[in-house]
Amino acid sequence: MLDPPPPDDEPVDLPPTLGFVSHQPVMDKQQRVVAYDFFVRQGKRNVEAGKQQEFDRLLLATLQNMDIFRLLAYRRAFVHISMTSLDEPLLRDMPAGSVIFVLEAGPGMIVNEYMLNQLDQLQKLGLRFAVEPAAYEQGALSAALQADLFGRVDFMVLDFAGPSTRVLAPILDQLPKRYPGARWMARNVGTAEDLDVCLRAPGHNRFALFHGPFVTTARALEGGKVDTSQTRVLQIMRLLRANADPKEVEAQFKLDSVLLFKLLRFINSPIHGLARKVQTIEETLLLLGRETMFKWLSMLLFTSRKEDGTAVSLLEKSLIRARFLEKLGSYRGNKLESEHLFLTGMFSLLDVLLNVPFPDVLDPLELPLTVREAVVEQKGIFAPYLALALACEHGDNVQIEALARVLDFDLDLANQYYLDSVVWAQVVLRDSEVHNNVEAV
Repeated sequence: MLDPPPPDDEPVDLPPTLGFVSHQPVMDKQQRVVAYDFFVRQGKRNVEAGKQQEFDRLLLATLQNMDIFRLLAYRRAFVHISMTSLDEPLLRDMPAGSVIFVLEAGPGMIVNEYMLNQLDQLQKLGLRFAVEPAAYEQGALSAALQADLFGRVDFMVLDFAGPSTRVLAPILDQLPKRYPGARWMARNVGTAEDLDVCLRAPGHNRFALFHGPFVTTARALEGGKVDTSQTRVLQIMRLLRANADPKEVEAQFKLDSVLLFKLLRFINSPIHGLARKVQTIEETLLLLGRETMFKWLSMLLFTSRKEDGTAVSLLEKSLIRARFLEKLGSYRGNKLESEHLFLTGMFSLLDVLLNVPFPDVLDPLELPLTVREAVVEQKGIFAPYLALALACEHGDNVQIEALARVLDFDLDLANQYYLDSVVWAQVVLRDSEVHNNVEAV
């Protein structure tokens, strides 16, 4: 499931720390984020067979130290370990209802009856498991034991990237007949077209979860038209930038009472810690100011479409970016800069949401030059911050470490800030009554 090493690579020693543990979103059929896929891109390449268990122990300990249990209050997690680590005690310390362990075939590993018995014992404790069938070649899994292993798992992972792609067609044809009980997760779905393949493949009804960058492709939002509510939000944001009279701003909200209700519900949520609830736009402007109101209006752009899971997924990703950048800016103690960094993250996916290219979509909003440069041209003083957020999303440790050095930022603190931002985004969505059907995973 991870990129295979070049054939001539020598086995590497285990790192003293796993560095940044990537957690990428996994979506359901409604394209709402319901889980995260945890993995380490660097360090696991060509790990010696004898050190695989040590590596998995280090991974599980790192996840515990990251306190991912906060994250799992709102989402599920897929965690990759080797079949040889089924006797690892730390497995039993993970929250059984929230974690699905993806069992990988390590170097030189051969699945045997003892491993299957271990699997049975762990399942009795409520632990759940997944496998990628294409990753188990005949040398690792005999034909006699194939049904025994695949018949035990809760999810089958079908990877649309890398060398396993060539064997997907026969697998898609065979799996529904042979293992009707297992659900499927499509991993590394790159485009909306790839998603269509999943939804039209033999046994397509078995696909339950989807992972990959397809949600940010241009075709992700059907129709791609800006609806009436989005147009009104953009108009209100323009008024705020133009310093319009509060009554003029409030008049726009009166034309769409649902927008006013959504904004006030969000602003009055516990996450903002207001001493008293605000009832009007005028009160909101007085208490929070134009910059803060502008900041949170951007959220309404993503929630105006009813039951649009893709827009909600884009909102979650944008909120994570925005909060992460804001926290990086706050660490330096510059309040205005941190607010502008928030806008940088929040608007970085606006072209995908509205299907309007940069810079056209940003021109009417008259954003600060630093925000515009980073989002549209990937340059300027905010560009490394946004690049770091993207590297965190992709789990690119080389880029993360390089950008952390550029920004003179501690790597462990960046890791903590990113996880904090993921949890914060989920709390925001919960308080805004944006529900994801996590219990179905």
